This record gives sequence, structure tokens and C-alpha cells, in this order.
Amino acid sequence: MISRNSNVGSAYVNTVGISSVFQIGDSVEITPNVKALAVQREEERFFGSEGDLSEYPIFEEEIPQPVFYENVITNFFHEKPVIFVQHVDVTAMSSSAVFQIGSTRDIRAVSRTKHIRQLKN
Repeated sequence: MISRNSNVGSAYVNTVGISSVFQIGDSVEITPNVKALAVQREEERFFGSEGDLSEYPIFEEEIPQPVFYENVITNFFHEKPVIFVQHVDVTAMSSSAVFQIGSTRDIRAVSRTKHIRQLKN
């Protein structure tokens, strides 16, 4: 992991929701994960037996991971190993978003959403 210092004057995040992460500092691994079923209807009705995610294969499918065929050798030189930022302003983060001031070795963010629209006949 590249070693740098982050110098941020101020950060404002208005909304952090649904398995999102706002982190100040270093981490080894961040793994936000969300599964959402969004049903939109013209008529407001709720049937008590709704919401079983196992009915939708999208929530169980394996997510393909990249396959690395070659070793990549890198070498970094940071003449000034400090990142300077005066201000960061974030309106909203949702569905497995990550905003981090610092370093992370591994981020595996997953967001699966099934949208259903039911219209009147």
C-alpha cells in the first residue's frame, strides 16, 4: 500500500446511507454490501408476504472477480508524500459508496438492486 499523509482542512458529508462508509484514516479492507428490492406502484398497496430476496436470482449470483495473469511490479517515489485538500463537500452517498481520507489496501463494494414497477391496467 502506498504510504501518504492526507491533510484535509475540512470535510462535510450531508448524508451517508445504505451500507456506505465515510472513513477518516487508513484501513486494510472495506467491504460495504447492500441488497435492495425497490417496488414502485401507481397505487399504494403493501402485501405482507413481499420482500423475499431469494425469489430473485440477481441476489445470489456470484460476482466475477478479475483474474490477474501477470505479476505487476511497481515502484513509486513521492517527492512530496502529502495530499493537501482545503475542503471536501459531499451531498450524499448511498448503496455501498466509500469516501475515505486515507489509504486502503482492498475495497470490495457490492450493491445489488432489483427495481420493479407495477402499473395499473
